Amino acid sequence: MVPTFDKFMFPVLNYLKDGKERTNKEVQREMVRQFNLNDDDLQETAGKGSNKFLSNVNWALTFLYQAGLLTKPRKGHHIISKSGFDYLAEGITSITEKELVKRFGNVNPKFFYSNGKSSTTKPEAQEESATPEEVIKAACYKLKEALITELLDKVKSIDPRDFERLVVQLLVKMGYGGSVEDAARVTKYTGDGGIDGIIKEDALGLDFVYIQAKRYTTGVVGRPEVQAFVGALSPKPTNKGVFITTSSFSQQAIEYAKQVHDESIILVDGRQLCEYMIQYGLGVTTRDVIELKSIDSDFFDFQ
Repeated sequence: MVPTFDKFMFPVLNYLKDGKERTNKEVQREMVRQFNLNDDDLQETAGKGSNKFLSNVNWALTFLYQAGLLTKPRKGHHIISKSGFDYLAEGITSITEKELVKRFGNVNPKFFYSNGKSSTTKPEAQEESATPEEVIKAACYKLKEALITELLDKVKSIDPRDFERLVVQLLVKMGYGGSVEDAARVTKYTGDGGIDGIIKEDALGLDFVYIQAKRYTTGVVGRPEVQAFVGALSPKPTNKGVFITTSSFSQQAIEYAKQVHDESIILVDGRQLCEYMIQYGLGVTTRDVIELKSIDSDFFDFQ
């Protein structure tokens, strides 16, 4: 029987502790060996016919990557990160989704809905008894997760200056700055202690928001970086700031931002950035639209 995806997370991370670059196939072969899976196990499918073993191993890799415990030097290849080494050094013997969410802010599991109620059950566990609507929602979740991972890799690969321009475009789409041209005139290298740019809070420019935009390919943004950004805001006429990164924020950085009272600081990590890009249609395109129709009861109400 194929283990659930969370059962694979620790063995996968532990397998990569030698620091070598491994492919998806190598990880899969090692999991087959460690769990002594037979041919029947490897042929096991979920409700929609997807291969349960491959799906669960991919889920494990996705969560470890989102948590910053793995890096992907290129497509389909994985290497343990410094955070991954540090995590193993704590003497852990298992990893759960709940623990990753608690420890690493970049992990953001989604919820599925049935009759208006949320459930954290993964698609593989729901497909056997799911309604067609629930199956569609589960599939959409998988597609979105894959898109977020691909989009984040793409954003991390662009030039730091292009990343700042991307941030400007996103903020304008979200309603800041009035226009890209107007916003771009004030969003530039300021050379001012931890501030990368300034953008109008609204089209009229009644107030401004200071920006820190950092394209990190590895590592986590810690409290010192956020504290420096807050310090740079102190002498400014406004106390509003947005720190946007392709990486994630340490728990200490998140807690510090929450405790700051004199300034209003918003932290946007790589995953949230991609969520906004998808929501506001930046860097993505609509490939297909599915319409679900139901009976119009009013039409058939002849009484």
